[in-house]
Amino acid sequence: MIETKTQERERKKGREKEPVTDRHVLRAADRMADHLEERVRNEPAVRAVLRRASGKRGDDPAVLPVHGFVARYLDRLLTSIEDDDRARWRFHEADVERAFYGVAAMIAAQPRQARDRTGVETGVEDSESGQESTVESAGGSAGQAPQAASDPDQATSGTDQTASDTDRDTPGTDAERRPADPLRRRSNLGAVLGEAVTRGRLNADTTEERLHLLCRQSVDGVHAQLPRLVLHACDKGVTLDWGRLALDLSRWGADRDAVAKEWVQSYHRTIETERAGRDEPRAQNDTDDDSEDHTA
Repeated sequence: MIETKTQERERKKGREKEPVTDRHVLRAADRMADHLEERVRNEPAVRAVLRRASGKRGDDPAVLPVHGFVARYLDRLLTSIEDDDRARWRFHEADVERAFYGVAAMIAAQPRQARDRTGVETGVEDSESGQESTVESAGGSAGQAPQAASDPDQATSGTDQTASDTDRDTPGTDAERRPADPLRRRSNLGAVLGEAVTRGRLNADTTEERLHLLCRQSVDGVHAQLPRLVLHACDKGVTLDWGRLALDLSRWGADRDAVAKEWVQSYHRTIETERAGRDEPRAQNDTDDDSEDHTA
């Protein structure tokens, strides 16, 4: 049977259409976070604009100036979700949009020492600030974002990249673990808070209590309470994985209980792993001491 040109086009179209996965959301969020962290580090006007989105829905009039910075990373992603029945069930479009705007606001709300620390970790020195374009020259106003050198929405098109392409170095993650865990589950909010507790940066009791409270919240509740917890953590020297946080918030409306479970389990697993790592050398030293006593 000879295939007509129309049939061939339909076949290719169906073959090229790719289901939207967590990786697509994570890549788009990573691109946004990388760009915005650089902007807020050196541009106070941009920080002021982005902070307006904190805790708000995308249709809130106060968020209007923020669209120029965030919408470009959502356009193709939301279109892909709309065309994918399974993705619409997993990612509610309004939740994805709110997650990106919420994370953008939290990036902008970081205290100065946190912004400077991120700049050092990503290899950006203050001396490079002269190369950073001003808000006026880049976009005409604080409410406009500059044109990217390449289409940022390419992060949600085409076939899935390999782990090395997908999982770029992002502050707060273990680069050695990413090839085995491309979705960076070990850098979710719970894991990051757990690590901060083991290092003495956060109080164990209050942090666990706040995490449990956060995990019981609705979409509105989590966006109202999370910024305060994140600001407190950043002020104590904690570095978050913004891309992973945006992915988890994108899932909150459809799958809150699963996300909450991942956060709480990661929190306790990280603490137990750290404690086990510290106790092992002590146990070995005790064994060595006992051996020496028997020898004597």
